Amino acid sequence: MDTVNDIESGIQLVSSASNDHNGWIDISSSSFARTWTYDVFLSFRGEDTRRNFVAYLFQALCNKGIYTYKDDQRLEKGKSISPELLQAIQESLFSVIIFSKGYASLTWCLEELVKIMECHQIIGQFVLPIFYDVDPSDVRKQRNSFADAFAKHERDQSPEKVQKWKEALSQAAGLSGWHSCNFSDDNELVEKLVQDLHSQLHHFESPPGEHNLAGVGSRMEEVISLMDLRNAEAVRIVGIHGKARIGKTTIARALFDRLSDKYEAACFLDDVGQISSKHGVDYLQEILLSEMLKLRNVKIRSTSEGMSMMTRRFRHLRSLIVLDDVDHADQLKALAGNRNWFGGGSRIVITTRDGELLLKCGADSTYKVCGLSYKEAKQLFTVHAFGSRTPGAFRQHFIGPICSICRLPSSLKAWASLVRGRDVTWTEIFQPIGSVLCGCLAATYLIGFITLFIIVFKVIFLGADFPDFMDPSKRIRKYSPTFSFHPFPKNP
Repeated sequence: MDTVNDIESGIQLVSSASNDHNGWIDISSSSFARTWTYDVFLSFRGEDTRRNFVAYLFQALCNKGIYTYKDDQRLEKGKSISPELLQAIQESLFSVIIFSKGYASLTWCLEELVKIMECHQIIGQFVLPIFYDVDPSDVRKQRNSFADAFAKHERDQSPEKVQKWKEALSQAAGLSGWHSCNFSDDNELVEKLVQDLHSQLHHFESPPGEHNLAGVGSRMEEVISLMDLRNAEAVRIVGIHGKARIGKTTIARALFDRLSDKYEAACFLDDVGQISSKHGVDYLQEILLSEMLKLRNVKIRSTSEGMSMMTRRFRHLRSLIVLDDVDHADQLKALAGNRNWFGGGSRIVITTRDGELLLKCGADSTYKVCGLSYKEAKQLFTVHAFGSRTPGAFRQHFIGPICSICRLPSSLKAWASLVRGRDVTWTEIFQPIGSVLCGCLAATYLIGFITLFIIVFKVIFLGADFPDFMDPSKRIRKYSPTFSFHPFPKNP
């Protein structure tokens, strides 16, 4: 791999010497921390690509949930680029430039390009050039159709402006990009491009290190190893089980975010048990079909119809499906009843509290989630209680006791919420525990008092022999109240 360091933005551009279309951007170490309005800005010449390549690309990006800016109201010749368009460029995380043979013939395309390269250099915007039926060297050195376009611009525009356009073209064409000649058709290029964009955006949608927080990353890797991803033909079912609120869903979500873009179709179904009991399992089938097939308002009349539809439509798709919080075998039967429903290489991940359920459904592997270690508990509590701030000396004292006792992520987050953003004392921190202990102690005293009252009452008013109370067998036999409970009435 050849690595080029961008000094201005701190971005690492990685290109493949053997395959240009595999070149991409390593954003894991980027310091880019701005917020943005659009995920992707598309820069293109409409007459060349609007009805074919750009149309396919825009639709594929939208299907993946990637918010894309595409200006369909193209500027007429001679008009300046609008402030709204400049703002859209500046508020986009990625700019995808589609260089076609006529790209440089329109001045507004070149003005877009200048603004994009400014954002790349100043604020660290990621720029991806696509060379659509043009040679990258023609763009970089302004040859052939690009030379013809600039010959015309040199007659109509100022030398300073023309020079700025040439420099922007050379800079953009020098970045690692995708060449259409390396793909069999437009569909293949669009599929690969969208897949990589979707994967890169995951790094920004989840805060850095979130999946490694409190051992989530290591547990996720263990589950991934059970999935046997190298086996591209088999359909495998992997289960994650453990008691409530121990982190099963967090691990499954991290796994889904990590792998979903590698599959032709993917779906994460939350709270399967609860939603199934409330709306019916056929409702979940409709959601699954909609997500996997990218269809809207899928309607089925019965659970059996949903199973039949999934059998027909999923069998050619390499799929990743996560069924979260399953609590009954019927839910698995309706949503993933047979491995033959899915294409080769598919993976089904199930989270549940019932480990026996996973064995009954024939899971290939299971992973039991245990409580956090002391180190992981301390890390999780510290992050949720103090964020990036360093806790004071007083606060550091109660981190240890809390993390020694509590190892459930949900409980640690609840304790952390008590101290987040405010100064507290020992009394405030342990007041909930003190209240529970005081309640238990009061209940114990109350029971003892009532027992003593009964003994005194029987001795004084019923003539009971007090020494008999010292003999447990007599006390139970003579003075304990008797109750008769017959679930069914006796025969007369």
